[in-house]
Amino acid sequence: MERGHLIRLAAVVAALLCVPAAAAGTHVSWLLQGTTEPNGTQRPHAYFASMRSDLGPWVRRLTPMHQARVRRVDFSRTVIVAGFLDGSACALDVRLRDWTFIRGRLVVNVTFRKPPIGVATCVRTSTSYLVIGFSRAQLGRLPTHVEMRIVARS
Repeated sequence: MERGHLIRLAAVVAALLCVPAAAAGTHVSWLLQGTTEPNGTQRPHAYFASMRSDLGPWVRRLTPMHQARVRRVDFSRTVIVAGFLDGSACALDVRLRDWTFIRGRLVVNVTFRKPPIGVATCVRTSTSYLVIGFSRAQLGRLPTHVEMRIVARS
């Protein structure tokens, strides 16, 4: 191998070692889905918990079974992202589409099904939510920014 090729190879390896790893996918450690009572807010909210003290008032909005699951999390191995679709009237069939983690930014993409054609109004009696457990090993390091994007699908 020529000297020029070795220098280029060394530069590529050095660049790969310096660039933060990116992760993406649809696989998560676990996923909880449910509905809760609306809290009067008109926009979705996302929460991130990397330690037990991060479990704020949002945990009380979960069903009792989901609360118990979240409170049993081993935060040395798992981090949590929770999203409440407040303000999304008639969000049916909520699903995790995918997620990406690049340069400290975790973006979780969630979809929901719109009401059928012909349904002009909808009385919101519940708010859908997702609670997602990510393995710390899967992310590599903690995110500095967490965003949940919610998109309607037909």
